[in-house]
Amino acid sequence: MPRKKPESTEVERFDEANVARLGLISIQERIPPDFTSWTVDFDLDGRRARLSCVAVAEHGGVPHGLDNDVSLALINLYQEAGCPEDGTIVTTAYRILSIVGWDTSGHYYQALKESLERLTTATYTASEAWRSGRKWTTVTFRYIERLEYTSEDDKLHLSGPSVLRIRLAREIVQSIRARYLKPLDLGFLTSLDRPLTRALYRLLDAQRVSPDGGEVTQFRTNIVEWAKACKIVDQTPTRVRRTLEGAHRELIERGYLAAVEYRGRGNRQEIIYTFAQPAHPTPEAAEVLERLWACGVARPVAQSLLALYGLERLRERLRRFEAILQSGYAPRNRAGFLVDVIRDEEDKYADPEGFVSEMRRRAEAARSRRNEALRREEERQQRHVEAGWDELDARGRAAKAVRMLALILGKHLPTRYYSGLAEAFEQGALPPRETVEAAVKAQVELRLQDFAQALIARLDQLG
Repeated sequence: MPRKKPESTEVERFDEANVARLGLISIQERIPPDFTSWTVDFDLDGRRARLSCVAVAEHGGVPHGLDNDVSLALINLYQEAGCPEDGTIVTTAYRILSIVGWDTSGHYYQALKESLERLTTATYTASEAWRSGRKWTTVTFRYIERLEYTSEDDKLHLSGPSVLRIRLAREIVQSIRARYLKPLDLGFLTSLDRPLTRALYRLLDAQRVSPDGGEVTQFRTNIVEWAKACKIVDQTPTRVRRTLEGAHRELIERGYLAAVEYRGRGNRQEIIYTFAQPAHPTPEAAEVLERLWACGVARPVAQSLLALYGLERLRERLRRFEAILQSGYAPRNRAGFLVDVIRDEEDKYADPEGFVSEMRRRAEAARSRRNEALRREEERQQRHVEAGWDELDARGRAAKAVRMLALILGKHLPTRYYSGLAEAFEQGALPPRETVEAAVKAQVELRLQDFAQALIARLDQLG
C-alpha cells in the first residue's frame, strides 16, 4: 500500500488502553469469508476472562487488517474534538485517510467505507475483561454505535468531501473520558509499511505498559495464546510463526524490538519479545531524570514516568511543581507531591499566578488549529455543495437539496417535514442551495440540532 506522510503529530497522542490491550481487530490483512466470529479465553489477574466478536459475512467478516488503522484514527479524532460526552465526531473521509497515512486519491475510500461498516455491525462482548476504574467489568458493544455520511452518488460511495458523523461506543467514550489511556507514537506507527505490522505494534505496545502504569522490557507468551490475542485464523504454531515473520523483521529493523525468540516445541512453545532500549538516555532525558532524582523520586519510578509520559510532559510538570513551591506551598513529601503533579489528569493543581503551563499553550494552539481546520473543511464542503446546481431546474434543485439534507440532518428532522421542505424549495419559499450550505456549516460546527429546530420552526410558519 502506498504510504503518505501522516498528519503532524505535534499534539500528544493517546490510545484507549482497553482497545489496545484486548486487540479487538484481527491483525491479518485477509481473512476467509466465513470468518465471522471468534472467542478468546485468557487469564486476567489470576482468573479467566473471555472476549468474543460476532460479525456478518455481508461486510467481510470480523474487523481485520486496515480496520485497525481506522479504529485508531477515530480514537484520535474523538480526542481532538475535545472528548464530547455523547461520543460523536464529525469529520471527512479525506481527514481519516490523512491521519493514518493512506493514499487519498485512489480506491482507499472504498476500503474506508467497508471498514466503517464492519466496525458498525460487529458486536463485541468482554466478559470480566474491560477495565473500568479499578475493576474488570463485562460489556457488550459495537465499536461504532451510529454512522451517517454524505455521498456524491446514488451508490453511496465515499469520496474526499464526504462528511461523516460517527458516534463511538459508550464504553470506549467513558474509558477515554476517564483517562484510561496509554501514550502512542502515532508517527512511528503510521510509518510502518504493512497493516499487519502496524496492528502488531499497537498490540505489543499495549503489553509493554502494565495496567498500573509500569513498563516492562520483555514480554513472553504462549504461541497459541498469542495467536488468539492477535485473532489469527490458523493457530497452528508453524503457521503463526510464518504469519508474524514479516512483522517481526520490520519491528526489529526499525529498532522497536531488540529480539524475538521462540522456546519449546509445538503448542507449548513460547514467544519472547525483548523491547529495544537505548543504551544510554539522551542528554535531554538524562537531565530531566537527574532533576527527578534530586527531588527524591526513586530511579525506577523516574524512568517509568519518563517512559509513560514522555520528556515534554515531565519538563512541563517540573516547571509547574517548581512554580507551586515558589508560591509558598510546602508539601510534606516533596517526591510524592512531584509524582502526583506529573500523573495528574484532573487539573487538581491550578497554575500559580504568573505561570502559564505548556499544556495550556498547546491546548490553545490546538484549538486554533482545529478552528482553522473547521474553516477549511467548511470551504471544501461549500465547494462540493455548489457543484451542479446551475444545470438543474427548480424541481431538480429541490430534489437535490432534500436528498442532501436527508443525509446531513438524519434524525434531527422528522420524516413528516420532508414533503413540506420539497414544496417550499419548489415554490421559492426557501432557497435550496443556501439551505444546504447552511446545513453543512452547522454540521461542521456541531450545531445541527439548533439548525434543525430553526428549519422546523420556519416550515411550521410556512404551514
